[in-house]
This record gives sequence, structure tokens and C-alpha cells, in this order.
Amino acid sequence: MRAALRPLAERLAAMAWPRRCPLCGALLGPDAVQGLLCPACAPWAEKLAHTPPRLVGGAHEFYALTGAASAFYYRGPVRRAILACKAHGRPWYARELADLVAVRVFGAQPPQAPGRRPVYENLTGIPLYSCIVPVPPRRRGGSRLPGRMADRLGRVLGIPVRRALTTTRAMRPQKSLDRAARLLNTRGAYACRPGTDLTGQRVLLVDDIITTGATASACALALLQAGAESVFAVSVAASEDAQD
Repeated sequence: MRAALRPLAERLAAMAWPRRCPLCGALLGPDAVQGLLCPACAPWAEKLAHTPPRLVGGAHEFYALTGAASAFYYRGPVRRAILACKAHGRPWYARELADLVAVRVFGAQPPQAPGRRPVYENLTGIPLYSCIVPVPPRRRGGSRLPGRMADRLGRVLGIPVRRALTTTRAMRPQKSLDRAARLLNTRGAYACRPGTDLTGQRVLLVDDIITTGATASACALALLQAGAESVFAVSVAASEDAQD
């Protein structure tokens, strides 16, 4: 019964809190592109799209991942949207960013209108993954963008979300470190919560940005140690050189 009421609740929420373009914050109207972007930002989204979404292993450290994908390059309005959601009091952008990931990475059908949910048609009948796990905040009060995105992706893709991961120690901010230091900073810094059993499960790991892959791989290692069969990472953006 609760699941049946969700579409209605989402439509009512869209009326109370009108949907906005995640790249610029403009109110979305009937001319919204794919129901997710304002007409002015749609060309930017195409320019910054990571095509294909799959990330190349040589450019990242995927030592415990079966692979990874990102919807965009971490530049321009995409970068500003992520920062707005993480640090500037606009947590609702997580919903729009997750919808863009669902459409661009997983091939979901765009929403018919702002406020609607993308539609993922699982033609095989086999779930893409056993569960979705978000990367946890590195510190108390840290960014909860991955968790909010995971919740939304779980609803769109029809996959349960498990908050299986936690941190084991303090870490330095990754943005201030080079590649080698990032790997050292994160290795062994994540673990699964006591009692977590992921035996035989295919896990989708969700983060906001993938740069070197150090964080995603450290999280994946912890998930594998809890019995996961495989771990694939997905993010809104990857920090790579975009193609002009």
C-alpha cells in the first residue's frame, strides 16, 4: 500500500516544491528537456556528458571494482550543481542528479514531465544488482549526497538500498592530495557494519564524484570482504579531461 502511494506523494511534492534544473536552479516548466533540464542547460549537459559512461581503468585506481561509470565530466555547471548539493544548502538537487544518472547511465526513460520519476524497464526480469550501497560521509556532518542519490536510484531501478558501509578512522580531504596520497588516505578506512552479510550479492556502489577511484575501491574492498560477489561504482561525474 505504501509503495502504491509513492507516485501520488511525489506528484504532490512536485506541486508544493516545484522542480528545478539541477545545473542552474531555474524552475522547470513544460519546455523542460527530458523533464530534467531547462532549455538553456541542455546543451551544457550534452557537452559534458561522459560518452560512453563507462570509465577507463587505466585512468583510475579500480583495484577492487569490476568497473565504474559516470554520467558527466566534473566541470562547469555539473561541478557547480554537485557543490550546491553538498555544501550550499540545496540537498534536493540529489533527486535531479540521480535521475540524470538513471537516464544517462542505465538507460531509464526520461520523466514525462518535471516532478515525475524516470521509468526503468527491466526487460530481462533479472535485477541489475542485488542492492545499492552509498559511500558514507567521511566525517560527522559530511556530505550525504551519495546516500540521497542511492535512495532515489533505488526507487527508479527497483533495487533495495543498504547503508552497509562506515568509516574506520579519520581521513584527510581527498581534494588536497595527489594520486598516491589519495590511495594511502583511503585504504583500510572503510568497513562494513557489524553483522553485514553480502554473500553472493552484486553491489552497485554510489558516489557523487570519481576522481582517482581510491575511495570507490576502498569501499569496494570492504564490501567484498563482507561476501559481495562483485562491486560496480556509479557517480554523477568523473574528474577527467572532457573532449572539446
